[in-house]
Amino acid sequence: MNGVRVLERLHGAAPPPFALLRRDRADGHGPGPVEVMFGEMETIGSLEEAGPADASRGPGSLVLMPFRQMAEHGLRCHDDHTPLRVLRISEHHVLPETALDAFDGGPVRWQDVGFTTDDAHYEGLVREFAASDAARGGLNVLLRRDCTALLPGFRPAVAVELFRRLLTGEAGAYWTFLVHTGGERPTTLVGATPQGHVAIEDQRVVMNPLCGTYRRPPHGPRTGELLDFLADRKESEELATTVDAELAVLCGLAGPEVRVEGPFLRRMAHLLHTQCRISGPAVAGARETLARAMFASTAVGSPYAEACGAIRRHETTGRGYYGGLLALIGRDERGDEELDSAAVIRTLDIDHLGRARLSVGATVGSRSSPPSEAAETRTKARALLTALTTAFPSHREPDDATPTAADDGPDDDAHGPVRDALARRRAALSSFWTSGEGAPASRAGRVLVLSTGGEDLTSLVHMVSSVHGPAEVVRYEDPDAGATLSRHRGPVLLASGPGRPDDPDDPRMEALREVSASLVRGRPPGGAPVAGVGLGFQLLALAAVPGARVAARTGTGLGRDVEVFGRRITAAFRNTYAVTPGPAAAPAHHGPSTLCLGPDGRELIAMHGAAVRGVQFRPESVMTSCGADVLGSLLS
Repeated sequence: MNGVRVLERLHGAAPPPFALLRRDRADGHGPGPVEVMFGEMETIGSLEEAGPADASRGPGSLVLMPFRQMAEHGLRCHDDHTPLRVLRISEHHVLPETALDAFDGGPVRWQDVGFTTDDAHYEGLVREFAASDAARGGLNVLLRRDCTALLPGFRPAVAVELFRRLLTGEAGAYWTFLVHTGGERPTTLVGATPQGHVAIEDQRVVMNPLCGTYRRPPHGPRTGELLDFLADRKESEELATTVDAELAVLCGLAGPEVRVEGPFLRRMAHLLHTQCRISGPAVAGARETLARAMFASTAVGSPYAEACGAIRRHETTGRGYYGGLLALIGRDERGDEELDSAAVIRTLDIDHLGRARLSVGATVGSRSSPPSEAAETRTKARALLTALTTAFPSHREPDDATPTAADDGPDDDAHGPVRDALARRRAALSSFWTSGEGAPASRAGRVLVLSTGGEDLTSLVHMVSSVHGPAEVVRYEDPDAGATLSRHRGPVLLASGPGRPDDPDDPRMEALREVSASLVRGRPPGGAPVAGVGLGFQLLALAAVPGARVAARTGTGLGRDVEVFGRRITAAFRNTYAVTPGPAAAPAHHGPSTLCLGPDGRELIAMHGAAVRGVQFRPESVMTSCGADVLGSLLS
């Protein structure tokens, strides 16, 4: 069927459920063709009902996952009852490039366009969060605000016109899409998202963590400003934190030899983002991969569970499909299952009455500037709405000039100074992850990793398995956890987690202190060590270092240059609290023989002895330059 006849079916007040989609090519060489899909739209209860792709080639189903679906992972959120839907694709067409040129969707009218809250309100949210202990401890969270509008006389053909405008007016999107659910009270999503999430390509699982936003000036980027953006430690730390969060997901979905590539630039018409690509051999099918990978940390924050809690506290309503996913499941030319998905951001959500909502947000952390984060949300809203409208109403927005479309220039990865700045960013990342190392080690015995609660340990376990040997997680709340750890003759590693290790009113900390003290006392001379990272390190220090005390961490930021056992490294510090050694210089007989202090001479950042060892920072982070070597020395 030719393109004109396909598009004719989209006219009228009630066309069948359909989707229009233009995706990045898998080889990265620009956008692919426009695809049109028709089928039956169903509301389902869980991803299990999405159904596997049948034996035929091509896309089989398009899944619309609302943000509230995170409840499947036991995470709390505002339940706004937005349905989980799937389009069972019965027809799939690829349009010629010119097919949409002659499409006439009729006039697009806009009324009452503007944010539902003013900048002062949003800046207050940012200021409150940035000053919190959680932010000081390394928590980053994407806080949203909503822009609303009314489209009088809206019908699906108008949405096709909006989609056509996005194709020409918003360059660089990972997916440009339109999804119309059909039915009596249909929902229509129209967007251009820069954020790809999880995909299965050639039997490899791929994720594309994205973070960091540079607002392109009206007449193109200025080299100096762009280089300042790439050198900004806050921006690089936010991207690294997002990569860490996605690595924790991907390591559970992939075999060995997980690899981090980048950062790269993703150029949009009005914005520029930094992103990485992480991948590994796929070990699960499309539905399981999708269920275990939701959602993109870019739209949530990290650490993930804590960020979800912060969103629930700071945002008063549900997100609908914003921050959720669109996922296309099908089979490739060989008949192998394939998956592609994108985060639902930079998306207009339009109901059957033409009421539209555009949600935008900024990633907020301890170093955030409230005016800058508010400006970022305005720019993100303007970027999409400028592409969708001929003139964005100025009475509800600042009078900034409208940026021009993307052009070749200093925001090209190949531009000399920019290329060099990106190369410096890449060189600063952990070589363990960027080299694609990670074949399981077999030279040593099993390591027991104690989960202290509240964090995903998948990437830490992946690194342990690679640098030492097989790893098994023991949960602190298991009734036999203490006995299991005490009986184990091999290395024991206490993982990190949230909280203050000396909190007298926290049953979790009380249990962890008891286990830690028992392990320190019970290590036999010449036996395998007990080690700790982050919170695990703090617990061991309290048990093994005389006079050790807990104090709030000083300063902000995650990445710090420190000296550990005579070696200068960059390390990721993510705990709210720190430990300081007491005035007694000599450690206990069962304690570490070497203590390393931070630059201030007070904070204990590492310890090493025959039986007890640890580091305050996170060796598994992509931000820690020699993390694998450090972790190997703790366990050997």
